Amino acid sequence: MTIRRYRKDPRDGDQCAADEEVLRRFEAGEFLRVTQVAERAAMESIQRRNRSRRELVATLGKELGVLRRAHGLTQAQVASAIGTNKSNICRLESGRYGGLTVERLIAVLEAFQVLGDQPRLVAREGAAAGGTSRRG
Repeated sequence: MTIRRYRKDPRDGDQCAADEEVLRRFEAGEFLRVTQVAERAAMESIQRRNRSRRELVATLGKELGVLRRAHGLTQAQVASAIGTNKSNICRLESGRYGGLTVERLIAVLEAFQVLGDQPRLVAREGAAAGGTSRRG
């Protein structure tokens, strides 16, 4: 089957040549080739960011434990309020809980706001992308 062109190709000669070069490199397996050095550097960067995020989650969990104790609540009460179990709250507060999702964090904060408190979380230096520390 032949391809019919109903319009003139809007690309100029340089653009057509560039497209053909990309196609040639893609078909030869050269287009998205990544060196082992670049791949290793990318993996290390991702691992550093993941470590940093886990440290931030651990810090948030510990701060939530301080907030819970300041309200005089038990771990079981907080667990009930956010729909989880006491052991998850215990792991969260000890900094060992890797499953702190944004949804779970919001649920914990909402549980405290129901009690009339306006919780404030402290961003630790180096934890934020800019490396700044702010109270909010």
